[in-house]
Order: sequence, then C-alpha cells, then structure tokens
Amino acid sequence: MLMGREDRLVNPGEALAVVEEFIPGDNVHVDSFGIIRSSTLGVPVFDVKSKVVYVKPVKHAMALGVGFSVVGLVSAIRQDIVNVEIYGLVSVTPTVRWVAELSGVFSGVIPISQIASEYIREVYDYYRVGDLILARTLNASNPYSLTTKPPQYGVIYALCSRCLTLMEPQTPKTMKCPRCGNVESRKVSILASSKILQVNIRRLLALRRW
Repeated sequence: MLMGREDRLVNPGEALAVVEEFIPGDNVHVDSFGIIRSSTLGVPVFDVKSKVVYVKPVKHAMALGVGFSVVGLVSAIRQDIVNVEIYGLVSVTPTVRWVAELSGVFSGVIPISQIASEYIREVYDYYRVGDLILARTLNASNPYSLTTKPPQYGVIYALCSRCLTLMEPQTPKTMKCPRCGNVESRKVSILASSKILQVNIRRLLALRRW
C-alpha cells in the first residue's frame, strides 16, 4: 500500500510507504510497524525500478514572526546576554514537531531577564557556548530577541566539559555525562528527551559538524 506521492511536500514523521514494497533510502526511517516515514521536510522520491524511497530535503528561506519556536546554538555568552545562532524551526504545541531547517542567516539574543523565571546570579549556570537550545522569538526582525522562560524551552543538547560526551537530561536544572559521570547545571528543556527532536537535531548537528 503506497502512502506517498512525489507531487507533495512531506513533514518529518509522515508515512511514505511500507517495507514490504520499498527499501528505505536517505532522510527516511522505519518505525516499529514497518512503515517508512520521512525524517525531514522535503519532497518524497519513489524509485520504482530499484524499489527505494527517499526524501529530498527542502530548506526554507523565511522570516520569523513573534512566538516562533526555534532551535539555536549558543555562540557567545556575556555577563547579561546569550548570543544564539538560529538554525531550525519547530512546533511545540499541541505536539512536538520539526518544521524546517532554516537556510538563511538568523541570529538571536537572550537577555538575562528572559533566561528563566527566577533570579539569575550566573548565566553559565544556565547556558554555555556550544549548547543547542530551544527558544521562542519575542520580535519579528533579525537579530531576534528570544526567551527560554517557559519549561519547554532550554537546553536540548550539551557536551560534557570534561570529556566532550553528549550529556543526558537529569533534572530541570542539571545534565549528566553518561561516560564520566560529570554533572553540570543547565536550564534543561522538558522536551530534551523528545524522540522526534532527537532524530532531526542529530541530523542538524551532523550537518553543522558540531
């Protein structure tokens, strides 16, 4: 049973075909039911001759509006501000969904007052350079003012400062290295363990060679 067509745009997680009919190619994955699903925003391609299905990624060139949820990399930290390079767009309500990788050059800043809903003594207790975060836009022009106050926003991925291993969420305020056991303070997003974001953000990290 063919679920997809080549004349449409598919979202991450969208069903394309079943493993009985096609072999999964690039930018797709197979779920536990044997359904081949897209792993990115793009156009599906069904090679009938070789029985392979894959997705051609589509990068969006767009302007962001107020209230957009974005994926960004912390590029610099000052005493009262966090600089962020914005790379992707996601939806966090009603369910978590990857929307698009951004092809333009977008930057953002998080004032210390927008990091968390509490008094902040030291920015480094919440974010560090190299952290990949979820944030929400507060304006509609580049560079964008960002906030990470709500619980769904914050660190998604962070490397251990000791051994550079990818750390795992432990509490809303800490992440732990599975290799050396090092625990570091962060403002951790409650979506840090989302399987949907794991698939897409790991791909983004690979592309950016982070």
